[in-house]
Amino acid sequence: MRILRHTFGFKQALGSVVCVIGLILIIGPSLLHAQQGGFPAKPVQIIVPYGPGGTYDVATRIFGEVLSKELNVPVVIDNKAGGGGLVGATAFFNTNPDGYTLLAGGGASLISAVQLSNSPAFDPRKDFISVGYIGDTPVAMSVAKNAPFKTLEEFLKYASGNPGKLRGGVANLGTEPHIMFELILREGKIQSKMIPYPATGNLVTAIMGGHLDWMTLSATATMPYHKSGDVKIVLLTRRSAELPGIPSGADVGMPSVSVNNWMAFFVHSKTPKPAYDRLVAAIAAAAKEPEVAKKMVGAGFTLDYKSPTDVSKLMNEQWGMYARVIKEANIKTN
Repeated sequence: MRILRHTFGFKQALGSVVCVIGLILIIGPSLLHAQQGGFPAKPVQIIVPYGPGGTYDVATRIFGEVLSKELNVPVVIDNKAGGGGLVGATAFFNTNPDGYTLLAGGGASLISAVQLSNSPAFDPRKDFISVGYIGDTPVAMSVAKNAPFKTLEEFLKYASGNPGKLRGGVANLGTEPHIMFELILREGKIQSKMIPYPATGNLVTAIMGGHLDWMTLSATATMPYHKSGDVKIVLLTRRSAELPGIPSGADVGMPSVSVNNWMAFFVHSKTPKPAYDRLVAAIAAAAKEPEVAKKMVGAGFTLDYKSPTDVSKLMNEQWGMYARVIKEANIKTN
């Protein structure tokens, strides 16, 4: 009986060992795959440094749907608004650099907001690295319905003959429309009062109410009022198929007036290379989907994929330009 008990115990032990070996054979390859670059193995998050419903938010959600299919995991959008985009960018900087959190960033959130901050937590040129430029939307200069000028040429002529009399407006200091405003003053060699408004709605209400002669704002936000005749767009930072005939800065001899609202996806510069390479490939593939381009246009963005190298070059170029304009115009935020 004692021998039988020992034999039975041995069989139980042997069975347990076999089960463990079996589990290792099943799980082992998956673990090895994960260690060798099986990214992603869980949902990916994209932080949008602006509120829900805005151009960045809508464009990110459109792109996120296709990106989810490319990565074969859910893509979660997290809005963190405030500080001209700095709040969301800082929150991103404080996440784990494992590739599972991306930032939908642009010139305002990664350049001017940082340069205008007294103590930025990060330097986007060193701490962040792009995984692809998604697209952009032009910024528009428009004049009031009852202004004594209807074209850019007439505006510049009037401004030259009436220095300091014009009243112009922007929403949110340091953003691309504000930079466009300052560049128009410099390139056109004119003077105008600049009145800042806390939000787009306040700015539009002011110009429609006759309190402003002109304003700069994203073309997407301005277009409905242009079409209704409440304002007239006379200049764009780049040509737009939706606004044929309206010149760009380059068209009228103002080449620096070319600061578009652009968006690219970023990860931490310390992101593991397998994860980084996977994200770059997935975003490049998603950008080729025709449906994405169509939906992005509807959101006000023109899909225009650019490589991480192109984004790095753009960031460096605009960093110097923003710094110069901010200094010369003495732009400060509270």
